[in-house]
Amino acid sequence: MDVAAARGRAAALSARQRGLLAMLAAAVLWSTGGLFIKAVSLDALGVTMWRSLFAGLTIAVLVRPRAAAPWRLSRLTWSIAVAYALTLVMFVAATKLTTAANAIFLQYTAPVYLLFAGPLVLRERATRLDAVTVAAAFAGMSLFFVGRLEGDALGGNLLAAASGVTLAAMFLLLRAPGCTPETRPLAMLLGNALLVVSLAPVNLARGEVGLFSPGLRDLAGLLFLGVVQIGFAYLLFGYAMRTVGALEASLIGMLEPVLNPVWVYLVLGETPGWWAVLGGAIIIAAVSYRTWRTERSRPPLIPAPGAADAV
Repeated sequence: MDVAAARGRAAALSARQRGLLAMLAAAVLWSTGGLFIKAVSLDALGVTMWRSLFAGLTIAVLVRPRAAAPWRLSRLTWSIAVAYALTLVMFVAATKLTTAANAIFLQYTAPVYLLFAGPLVLRERATRLDAVTVAAAFAGMSLFFVGRLEGDALGGNLLAAASGVTLAAMFLLLRAPGCTPETRPLAMLLGNALLVVSLAPVNLARGEVGLFSPGLRDLAGLLFLGVVQIGFAYLLFGYAMRTVGALEASLIGMLEPVLNPVWVYLVLGETPGWWAVLGGAIIIAAVSYRTWRTERSRPPLIPAPGAADAV
């Protein structure tokens, strides 16, 4: 590959376009979670603890955020970290108490909340196209889980719905005016640390070492989940949130449950149903059309002299 040519193409993209690509890449990496979680024999709490440990180490090594005492961190940093930790914990708990389909479907109600909260909290105006895209994507998500949603397991469903609220809160907080490029990775690191510190005693108290003690094969899967599926993905996510609106980012994030069964099909041969294929196609079409319409209405980027050299 011609490195100079690649740099030139990157320089031709606006900061917002690079953010869109970063958000897309984050959603693709998130979508590999289902496949690798299937390959790990540990239970949900064990997977979450190890995944967060490796993710935190990855962020610490790659970003090297400035060390600070916890009580010196801003309330915004703590808020992002807590929203992040709650989202993961409640989603894992929901998956244990209800079906995986219920958990994913209810968590990805986040764009619905952001459709109303974004304009109020961030002054990010929602357009008619936004509303239509959210409705189409949500309809596609509904088709994606035809015949798989269940009405029982109230506690799990409530936790899954709550994880959708905290996920929406995380999108909002990452777009808050006081959220700097340094704040985002630091908050992610803190969120992973909170999960490790809180889940380690819980796992030990259960007394069944096999539930959270990985073998060599498990360790390989956990390393991928922590380093790539969470660590790299959330660094890309934090980068994207510099320039991509909360609602738009959440819509792109809906590609995660669409792509999840694709990996399972390619590697394990589990064929998704036709309703899932149709629902996924609707989500991809809705998000792609909105992005195309939005980008087409923006003025063309005129690269600054020497921009290619600065990338």
